[in-house]
Amino acid sequence: MHGKGHSAEFARNVIGVLERLTESPGTVVAGPDDLCARCPALVDGICVGTVEGEGEAVVRVLDALALELLEMRPGDAFEYGATTLAAQRILKQWRSLACAGCPSEADCGPMIDLMRRFQPLD
Repeated sequence: MHGKGHSAEFARNVIGVLERLTESPGTVVAGPDDLCARCPALVDGICVGTVEGEGEAVVRVLDALALELLEMRPGDAFEYGATTLAAQRILKQWRSLACAGCPSEADCGPMIDLMRRFQPLD
């Protein structure tokens, strides 16, 4: 599940965040969140990813798209179950709008698929 820019540590963090969210509510934030915390492209709170050299700008656009599709705003509380169903509903649309043609799609795709079918570990 790790590849360019997505280390094993990053992948473990994503799974850990998803597991924690099954146990307690979360809050939508603007900017880097707990999923971003172990991303090697996050430097001093700014995405320096290599998406055409504009990591931060691209991430801001993608975050705005996700919030629009989920009908949420920063500061909104969310419960894992309801939000997961909503996220699963929009992930196909998300991928078609945000990922098509991106050079990192092959690397991110498995992470998106994991979120799509994530079931908490017993």
